[in-house]
Amino acid sequence: MKKFFIILLFFLSFTSILKAEEKIDLQNETFISQNIEDQEPLPAPEFKSAFFKMIFMLLALVALIFFTFYLFRRFSKVKMHQINLTKNIKILEKRPISPKTMLYLIEVNGKKILISESNLEVRQLKDLEIKEI
Repeated sequence: MKKFFIILLFFLSFTSILKAEEKIDLQNETFISQNIEDQEPLPAPEFKSAFFKMIFMLLALVALIFFTFYLFRRFSKVKMHQINLTKNIKILEKRPISPKTMLYLIEVNGKKILISESNLEVRQLKDLEIKEI
């Protein structure tokens, strides 16, 4: 997912650079074609509007990134919940014990089991009764 956003950001910035270069090339061609003696002095450039446009686009991009992450997290939780509703094996809880070890409380056909997962193995720790939970 991160690769997608990086590629998208690179593509958008690259296309805007190309458009800016095309505008500069067109301006240079028209400038060369005009007679230098007939030119009027150029007005002073206005950077205020360009600055506010740049700030607005930056804020819009940051908002889009946050909105995308919000949707991604929301849909991943909904999908996990839907998977648990329709299957015989349900993951009820998962807790990290260390960076490489997790505890899972799962339900298989109505029977609750506590298992651990590490880099080396997945081990069943205990069968749980309904009273123990």
